Amino acid sequence: DRDASAQGMELAKRLKIPTFLDYQEVAQLPHLHFIIDTSGDKETGNALASLRKPHVEILGGVTARFMWNHITKRGKKKETLEEMLFQYQSIYDIGLKLSESQNLSRILFYTVEDATRLVHTPSGSIALFDEPAGEMVLGAAKGFGKDFSNTLRWPLRRGGLTSTILNSKEPLIIPNVLEYPGFDNPTMLTEGIRSVMATRLVAEGRIIGILYVDDFTVRKFSPREASLLSLLGGIAANVINKAVLLENALKMSITDDLTGLYNHRHFMQTLAAEVKRAERYRHDVTMVMLDIDNFKDYNDTHGHPKGNEVLRKVSAILRAQCRQVDMVARYGGEEFAIIMSETSGEPVRAALNRLREAVATHPFEGRDSQPGGQITISVGVASYPSNSKTANGLIELADAALYQAKGAGKNQVVISDTPYRG
Repeated sequence: DRDASAQGMELAKRLKIPTFLDYQEVAQLPHLHFIIDTSGDKETGNALASLRKPHVEILGGVTARFMWNHITKRGKKKETLEEMLFQYQSIYDIGLKLSESQNLSRILFYTVEDATRLVHTPSGSIALFDEPAGEMVLGAAKGFGKDFSNTLRWPLRRGGLTSTILNSKEPLIIPNVLEYPGFDNPTMLTEGIRSVMATRLVAEGRIIGILYVDDFTVRKFSPREASLLSLLGGIAANVINKAVLLENALKMSITDDLTGLYNHRHFMQTLAAEVKRAERYRHDVTMVMLDIDNFKDYNDTHGHPKGNEVLRKVSAILRAQCRQVDMVARYGGEEFAIIMSETSGEPVRAALNRLREAVATHPFEGRDSQPGGQITISVGVASYPSNSKTANGLIELADAALYQAKGAGKNQVVISDTPYRG
């Protein structure tokens, strides 16, 4: 071809077929068997015929088109096979990467990132199935606006899109969400999503979630893309399932069965670590001990099942009132402990008085039988470094302050005034 950038010339180069801009050079090649003349030019054809050697065939016209189409198809088939091999190699590499991680958040992020890369979409997400609650929980997302993650949970609706995906063994493909019957997901519509492909994640015969890939334009996902997503989903589902089981086992080992708060052993480990961190970075840390007033009387009057319900509700109030960075634990029986990082003094007193008031005003069942018609707590506080520089010292002083609060009439906060003496 006289045009070096012509499509045919580019393809020929990729297939390692010799190309020439001057037909006279072609005719002079040694070991040449045939020439495919795709010029469509009669003058060029005649010139090649006059220059060719006796054993060289020249293919032109219909024959040339047939041969060229055959070569083109072979080239495309080769490219397709190479792409498929690359994709399946990528799936294998992804499987290895996922299986090497035990961190659930990281696994979810990797899965979304790899899914969007495999099928070339700008966005995607993964949601886990909370079966007891009948809800989906957003695990990871990519390519959306900052408000997308505001919807962390959503319930399953009979006949809704999520239910349809969970009930489908094959990936669900929606080329245009605006034409999909009953599609009314406000979050996806607000984001501008126009096409969706999603596959359910199944491990050990149990549905654990959904993997989505999305595009902001109308798009027909191919059967091979659906196959790739399904294959990746199968690998990811098993890895995610193992990570969830591991995370649940770890959670059970450090939490109290009744209240869901951290247990005594984990609290002691965390307090020791917090004291070391406070010493290293020279900041305060506060240790809080609190106890439910007259709890034995409540148990004797209403029974242990009702008493357990009070423990659970007090635990929920503690979680709601404390900061996310604070650690709340069940110390034992009706005693609780809180570690408040990087704070002490009056801010602590104000926060704990709000907590105390929240307990005192909660409408617990049977509270009328308690002194003053309330279920209340007493609170003792000690801080690093003003009161003590050891974890055990903080516990002893906070416990002593707690008993001061009990002795002074209960339902109050007492901060230790014992200074650290070195």
